[in-house]
Amino acid sequence: MSVWLNWMRLKMRLEMAKAEDIPTAFSEALVEIGARYSGVVVLNADLADSCKTEAFCDAFPERAFDLGVAEQSLPTFAAGLALVGKIPVYNTFAVFAVHRGYDMIRQSVAYNRANVKIIGHAAGQSMGYAGPSHHTLEDLAAMRALPNMVILCPSDAEETRQMVWWMVEYDGPVYMRLTRASGPPFHPPDYEFKLGYTECLFDGSDVSVYATGDLVRLALQVQEYYKTEGVSVQVVNVPTLKPLPPEEILRHASKTYAAITIEDHNVIGGLGSAVAEIYAEHMQKPLKRLGIRDTFTESDDCDVLRETYGISLDSAIEAIHTLLDNHLE
Repeated sequence: MSVWLNWMRLKMRLEMAKAEDIPTAFSEALVEIGARYSGVVVLNADLADSCKTEAFCDAFPERAFDLGVAEQSLPTFAAGLALVGKIPVYNTFAVFAVHRGYDMIRQSVAYNRANVKIIGHAAGQSMGYAGPSHHTLEDLAAMRALPNMVILCPSDAEETRQMVWWMVEYDGPVYMRLTRASGPPFHPPDYEFKLGYTECLFDGSDVSVYATGDLVRLALQVQEYYKTEGVSVQVVNVPTLKPLPPEEILRHASKTYAAITIEDHNVIGGLGSAVAEIYAEHMQKPLKRLGIRDTFTESDDCDVLRETYGISLDSAIEAIHTLLDNHLE
């Protein structure tokens, strides 16, 4: 009964809440925190409008710098500012934020544990028709491999706002992965983001669904579908990709006999890999990963691309049915 009541409360809140988008929540929080902390400096690479950092630039022009189309300079410029006491927040599309300057991120930011905040905008397949050159399917894998790097992936507007505040107040390098997504926030105002913690949105005893970013909404759709199928689905939001303490996954995994992961990223190196590593080392239970199957994608609407590449309700249902069939054999 408690699971049903939790779902009804969440459903009512979603229906009543006004849709909010993640980029706008980031922009508003950045301006608010800029007013609180004078050391916050925002760097752009010719994409202030697309990254919605123009509001900060207008409010604090003396603390905003546009480097133009020079993404490889962002990490070194930011590291220099951090090493003299500033709190630089650098912004560009995720594919450029990570891959154009990866060597500089490693050498200048991560190695020095410089207090740099890297914001990867329009991550995953958010860029849609811009095509595979702008789709970011490898960033989590690349950044997870860097020592000292914290990785955050907010699921809705409220979580985004809280992460921005946490990120700026944390002393050390952070990568925040933002998707272009909107919808009613499912986190109440009293929600409190905590680094390294996972969030069980719905408890369950059959199958765990681990999701990150805006795809947590898809996980909630999976749970709603199975309500009438007699299958108890546990939904877990994973907002911190690194650090991800094993005990945070194991406390959910112990309740179910199988799991799936959902992410808009290559199945190699992202959320699926992080969860699979913990399952393999600590608890040998069936696990299926939903994500990009180690391929480059194409140009189309983001929702169409996700459907095409197996990140959909139908794909999740098929994966869970397979796990259920194997369990019953």
